[in-house]
Amino acid sequence: MKITVIGGGPAGLYFSILVKKALPACEINLYERNKADDTFGFGVVFSDETLNEFLSQDKRSYELIKNSFAYWDNIDIARNGEVVRIEGNGFCGCSRQTLLLLLIQRCREEGVNLHFETNVDDVSRFKDSDLIIAGDGINSGIRTQFADYFGTQIEMRPNRFVWLGSDKPLDAFTYFFRSTPEGTLVAHTYQYEKGKSTWVIETTEETFAKIGFGVQDEVDTIQKIEKIFEKELEGHKLIANKSYWRNFPVVTNKVWYKDNIILIGDAVATAHFSIGSGTKLAMESAIALANAVVCKGKDAKAVFEEYEKNTRNNIEMIQHAANVSLSWFEDMDRHMKQDFMSFAFSLMSRSKKITFENLQRRDKAFAAKAVHNFHSKQSIPDINTSPAFSPFSLRKMSLSNRIVMSPMGQYSAHEGLVNDWHLVHYGSRATAGTGLILTEMT
Repeated sequence: MKITVIGGGPAGLYFSILVKKALPACEINLYERNKADDTFGFGVVFSDETLNEFLSQDKRSYELIKNSFAYWDNIDIARNGEVVRIEGNGFCGCSRQTLLLLLIQRCREEGVNLHFETNVDDVSRFKDSDLIIAGDGINSGIRTQFADYFGTQIEMRPNRFVWLGSDKPLDAFTYFFRSTPEGTLVAHTYQYEKGKSTWVIETTEETFAKIGFGVQDEVDTIQKIEKIFEKELEGHKLIANKSYWRNFPVVTNKVWYKDNIILIGDAVATAHFSIGSGTKLAMESAIALANAVVCKGKDAKAVFEEYEKNTRNNIEMIQHAANVSLSWFEDMDRHMKQDFMSFAFSLMSRSKKITFENLQRRDKAFAAKAVHNFHSKQSIPDINTSPAFSPFSLRKMSLSNRIVMSPMGQYSAHEGLVNDWHLVHYGSRATAGTGLILTEMT
């Protein structure tokens, strides 16, 4: 079997490693337009779950990467000087350049043919390949060429962000929120190796314009950001590396393959950096596709069907959580009006993947602080009362709890009037203790 891989990012490299390892007789050629040691950005993030997946797929890659990890268990939320720490969050950071170099090393060890400084804009030259893997990133040229077929949709989100580095060490993944007269800015920060940390600065389009940032003016950007986050940086400096202000593109594709061309990584779907799953998504899609190739061989249609069956649902779930998370940051000026503990809890649970119960398992002390803060704001004397079962008042309406139900079923009113159906079905829900029922029109 002959496979062509376009794109030397984490997805393309890891796919090549796994397939070549499982099928040594397979010829794999990988083409990357940049040099082997070029890189953009600073650090990448993985969770404990993702690390375990790497260990199960290729122990050699895992061991190489693990030795370069900066590991942390805490998340700090800092807002204008107030700070709270949430424990029990297993993450690690790694230099993006180091990750790529280690994956390149593994490709060479397994016998993958690597072609750097080679741009590919026409796949017709690879007619003799059984499979063509398009892992050429967010701005995939291969995907763009067949965008109508793939059903590609790219939604540019309104917030602006810029990717920076710093020489400030960090012992936790930290969100630094800072209020300015022009609006709110947030720094998503984490250490990825000793003495080096990633700083992704995000703000709304309105705040960006009011402060007067230049999209590609790195010197001006660093000067202004260092002044805004002067207390958080504590004398340390920011570092630029093609650090231009951008809008995040949410990429989706209705179809993931055409003939023998298959999309992976950011070419197929993107996940906002606020949930730290971009590289995870890329490498997990590479794992799924590699397994499909090993299982189905040269049959491109069978490979794709296996790949999609095992991957699409997971990717769409992660992407949905990322979209909910990015929406929170798009509305952060409103969230900043909350008291600090409510703000911190809202931030932690923003993607809906982390619930109150999940936070209790991660950090009982933080969950208890959040509940105590809620009770004190609501004047609830019994600290054991669950927030969901506490009273709620809206104008002149008072509810005994915060459970709201909208009964399922067909429209049952007769000539606009309630009847026995409502007495039975709505009544049973009311007597069960639901605080509020949203009925049909009557």
